[in-house]
Amino acid sequence: MRFIDLSEEEKLKLEDLYKNSDSHVTRERCLCLLLSSKRHSMKDISRITGINWLKIVRLFNHWQQADDKYSSLSIASGRGAKVKLSSVKAILPELVDKHARNLIPILEELQRQHNISVCKLTLQNFLKDLGL
Repeated sequence: MRFIDLSEEEKLKLEDLYKNSDSHVTRERCLCLLLSSKRHSMKDISRITGINWLKIVRLFNHWQQADDKYSSLSIASGRGAKVKLSSVKAILPELVDKHARNLIPILEELQRQHNISVCKLTLQNFLKDLGL
C-alpha cells in the first residue's frame, strides 16, 4: 500500500483547491491526494473517483518529485489539438474575399497549395475566431 503523507498546510491548500478550483482535473487530483492522506488504498481511490489506478500512481509520483507540488495538479500547457490553420492565417482573409465566402473552393485551395486538410466546420470555426 502506498499513501501520501501531507502536512496540515498542504491538506488545507488541497481542500481549498478541491472546493474552489474551476478545473475538474485539479479537483479530481486534489481528492485523490486527500483520500490517500486519509489512508485509503489506491484501489479504493480508483473506485471512488473513477480514475484508473495507474493514473493515480503517476499523480503520486509527480506530486512527490515536483518542486512546486501544486503545479502538478493542473493540466500541462501545450496539450490538445494544434491548430493546422495558423500557418495560413494571413492569407485566409484574402481567400474569403476571393471566393465570396464559399468555403468549398477555399478548402480545395488549402489542400492543393498548402497541403492542409481540414473539414468545413473546422474552417468555419477558425474564420469565426478570426472575426471573418
